[in-house]
Amino acid sequence: MEGKKAMKTVLLLGDMTGRSRVALRMLSAVLEDAGHEVLMLPTALISNTLNLGKHEALDTTAYLVRSLRLWEDLGLRIDMAYIGYITGMEQARCLADEADRLRKRGIPVIVDPILGDNGKKYLSVTQEQAEGMKLLCAHADLITPNLTEASLLADGRDDMADGEHLRRTLAAGSRSVLITSAKTEQGEDAVLGFDAERGEAFSVPFERVPGHHWGTGDLFTGLLMDGLLCGLGLEAAVSRASGRVYRQLAGAERSLLPEQ
Repeated sequence: MEGKKAMKTVLLLGDMTGRSRVALRMLSAVLEDAGHEVLMLPTALISNTLNLGKHEALDTTAYLVRSLRLWEDLGLRIDMAYIGYITGMEQARCLADEADRLRKRGIPVIVDPILGDNGKKYLSVTQEQAEGMKLLCAHADLITPNLTEASLLADGRDDMADGEHLRRTLAAGSRSVLITSAKTEQGEDAVLGFDAERGEAFSVPFERVPGHHWGTGDLFTGLLMDGLLCGLGLEAAVSRASGRVYRQLAGAERSLLPEQ
């Protein structure tokens, strides 16, 4: 049974793309559709999705930090924070400080390390960005890498690695971990998780829908955050989010995914 539904306020920090419902555009759509208030600031303005081969980007670090201080002075309430795409080490250090400030106020921080997929680092992602994301993840309550990103965070490689090993490696410490698009030791597609609050590992199987689908990772993260904000435990929130992503991909539920 799901927790009681109540509107919460979510802070989203990540990239805003001029084309396609991904990143902040997807997360905002999911969370507002679920009835939550969204406070959204871009870490970067990006002209289009990076898969098109070239793009323009504007770093917004100074504006971002000033805006966060302003919102703090205004007394705006936040129930949960998300950090996604970062531009480099300078921004990572600033956001690590922000994450610490939020966590000291009892606000959980989720970091989605946008680094790569399908066994390779994104062509546009620099080594500085990868190192910055490693730093930032150390200041999170929950990190949500896919299998490729988990490998990059754990040992700096961009090839696919054993999901169970990566879960154990990334779970060292006090943070919770979700490795999406992974496989169990039995070869089953699953989200591999570690719940730091319970001190327990878990696996949530899912069924793949053939084809490449843009925005599914952001859709999953938005639905996951909604579940957590509604009072679900981590494993239950993962199960709920995975099921809804599948139903949207299969056409059994109204989809928020971009058509590409």
